[in-house]
Amino acid sequence: MDGPEEAEGVYEYGGRVYRLEERDSERWTVTADDGQDVGVLVALAGPGRNGPEYTIDLPGEEGRVGEPSTDDWRRALQTLIDESVPPVGG
Repeated sequence: MDGPEEAEGVYEYGGRVYRLEERDSERWTVTADDGQDVGVLVALAGPGRNGPEYTIDLPGEEGRVGEPSTDDWRRALQTLIDESVPPVGG
């Protein structure tokens, strides 16, 4: 099964490299190649879920209620990066 556990280490997106590191069970910190704290990728579990779903915690907004979730961890990671990091050259 494909999941962030398999990608732990480095992930390339938008011309930059990001480091995923599992800190707590089902929570991966994401750091940009320049050391910027991007946020946290969070796996959700619980009744009513058919499989893993992922959401994000932006820096300074950890645990914010209402963040959307998706079964695609890459999409959640890309959303986290898009919301936290200015584009290359931007």
